[in-house]
Amino acid sequence: MLLDTAIIDEMRETLGDEIYRGFVSRMLAEVEETTRSLENLLAASDLETLARAAHRTSGSAAGIGAKALHALLKDIENAARDPSSAHTLPRLVAAIPARAEETRKALQALVP
Repeated sequence: MLLDTAIIDEMRETLGDEIYRGFVSRMLAEVEETTRSLENLLAASDLETLARAAHRTSGSAAGIGAKALHALLKDIENAARDPSSAHTLPRLVAAIPARAEETRKALQALVP
C-alpha cells in the first residue's frame, strides 16, 4: 500500500487541506535532501549516521501517511544497522527517488 489513507484523512480533518499539503511539500523536500545525504554517507561507509538519517525521515513519511516511503526508509535503516544486510543499501537508497515521486503523484491525486 502506497498511502495510509486513515492517517491522511485524520490529518486533513484536523489541519485542513492547505496545511496538510504544506506538510507533504516539506516532507518531500526532506526526502530529497536525505537521499543526497544517504548517498554521501553510503560512499563514506558511515552506516550509523546513515541509519539515523533514514530513521528521522521515515518518521516524517509515516506522519503524513506515506506508508510505502516510510517502509523503504525503515528498510534502509535496518539494513544499515545489520552488517549482513548492508550490501542491499545501494539498491535501497537508489529506490528512494522513484518511491518519492510515486508518493507525490498519489498524494497530489488524493489532495489536489
